[in-house]
Amino acid sequence: VWGRQLMTTYTYVDTNLDAVIQAFSRYSVVGFDIETTGLNPLDSRITLVQIAFPGETYVINPSAGLEAIQPFFRDPKWLKLIQNAKFDTKFFRHYFGTDVHNIFDTKLAEHLLTSDESFASTSLKSLAFKYLNVTIDKSVRESFINMKSMTVFSEEQLQYAAKDAEILFGIYEQQKKLLEEKDLMNVAELEFELAPVVANMELVGVPIDTNKWSRKIEDYRTEHEASRLEMHRLIFDEFGHDTMTEQIGMFSRDGINLNSPKQLKSAFQKIGIDIEATNEREISLINHPAAKELLNYRKLQKILSSYGISFLEKIHPFDGRIHADYQQLGTATGRFSCKDPNLQQMPDEFRQCVSAEGYKVVTADYANIELRILAELSGDKSFVQAFSTGDDPHKSTAAIMFNIPIENVSKEQRFVAKTINFGIAYGMGPNKLMDMLNKDRGPKNQLTFGQVNSIMKRYKTTYAKANEWLQDAGNLAYRRGYSETMYGRKRFYNRPQPGPDFEMQVASIKRQGANSPIQGTNADITKLAMLSLQHDLQNYGYQANIILQVHDEIVVLAHNREAESIKELIDESMLRSAQQLLKTVPVKVDVFVGDIWQKG
Repeated sequence: VWGRQLMTTYTYVDTNLDAVIQAFSRYSVVGFDIETTGLNPLDSRITLVQIAFPGETYVINPSAGLEAIQPFFRDPKWLKLIQNAKFDTKFFRHYFGTDVHNIFDTKLAEHLLTSDESFASTSLKSLAFKYLNVTIDKSVRESFINMKSMTVFSEEQLQYAAKDAEILFGIYEQQKKLLEEKDLMNVAELEFELAPVVANMELVGVPIDTNKWSRKIEDYRTEHEASRLEMHRLIFDEFGHDTMTEQIGMFSRDGINLNSPKQLKSAFQKIGIDIEATNEREISLINHPAAKELLNYRKLQKILSSYGISFLEKIHPFDGRIHADYQQLGTATGRFSCKDPNLQQMPDEFRQCVSAEGYKVVTADYANIELRILAELSGDKSFVQAFSTGDDPHKSTAAIMFNIPIENVSKEQRFVAKTINFGIAYGMGPNKLMDMLNKDRGPKNQLTFGQVNSIMKRYKTTYAKANEWLQDAGNLAYRRGYSETMYGRKRFYNRPQPGPDFEMQVASIKRQGANSPIQGTNADITKLAMLSLQHDLQNYGYQANIILQVHDEIVVLAHNREAESIKELIDESMLRSAQQLLKTVPVKVDVFVGDIWQKG
């Protein structure tokens, strides 16, 4: 079924903005959109600015001068309807130094409304068809890319631009109604307010010491090649030194293709090990040096693939910084994701390359925040006590579990407590716990399933109320079709249909239903902290910017002279934000100031 076409009546403005300014005085809600020559404001230009009001739309050539309307975008009196506000506000901030306040972002709204649909499209084209049965030909957008002339526009281009702003009203009206019906307006407003903060974070970028980074790449390449040769040695060793040397010499690059499951299975058969699959879990269960080396080889290969030369190529030539793409609703739980490149999974060795002359890197993260959230949600007195009796909740947990004084807790007991502490909220069973506890143990010290199951039962007895809450939360999520964070964020679930994997799907929903309120509340707290921190940095006029967000960690680039003051400011902002939701459990923030990105 094809949607109807929509013709738009608009006024093209290339000289005087008086008509636009007068329109602002008549309306309190405006549709806002821009056309650009590219995606990055550092090397792209704004070609058109579209402002729509109910009943009248203006397509403005930037040559008309936009200074006169900038105050309207800063003023929260006007609600601005924007599709993907991060993009538009990033350009406005770069070119005009103007923040945009009071936003309704139709893209973010759709993410919140469709958290149960992993493949739901949030593009303007999809939303126009879904809510208004209108088709938009987005191919016209390509005509603006790398556009040379900024004075002559075709009727097709002007119609396209005007429609992108005008159509936002119909989408907004229906999305707003749905957000209110699902009691999501509070969360939506948090996300809308955060969009310009994320835009600024991307715009500022992450400074990289390229020479240091290149040296680390070479170190990894050397280690990767050594691992490849070691794999060949381990596989061919039993055939004798001469055979091994011949194999390595003749096939210096591909004696065995370590990326070929077929060749790997054959290679392991030669050393007496039959494997059905070559995935990480299957290989990790094999007690043989070749299996351990293969996992090491793959880890090194993944690092080189993600953070090798291809990463350095993403450094922008204009400012020598990485400008990644953050998705503030990158997961169903509300956590951020990052791509192009992914800065959130950067190995510690490469984190040490994040630095800038004249600036300090201030790193702050919440200590054990998800465990504290579980303690708050469950009201488990023993769990709350684990965070109230000292700085190390894992030691406290071990002391309670093993019924010993906290000063007598061994490293082994603390490790057990820490492992199960982090795993319990994710629905970890005894098999997974056994894998984790045995990972670094020698063959003679492996824990049996019975021993691990006994440890898990002891933990669940220790924190009986927390365990009960997790079960109840999972059941509740399945029963009503959604889970909810302390701030009101909802994750929706599609009830599975009867079939061969019905039980597995039900169990999956219950696991997600128990974990999502915890992980989602963590996301809410961190986002509140980012808002609070950005507000404080601007109000106090500090030379500092948020440059990275890694789940419950916020990284700020601060001028040398202000770093210690900003350290205190960050600590206060993050504590204040967490305490909005956590009323019983104490919150701890670890803040570290250094020349590079690292934790203290």
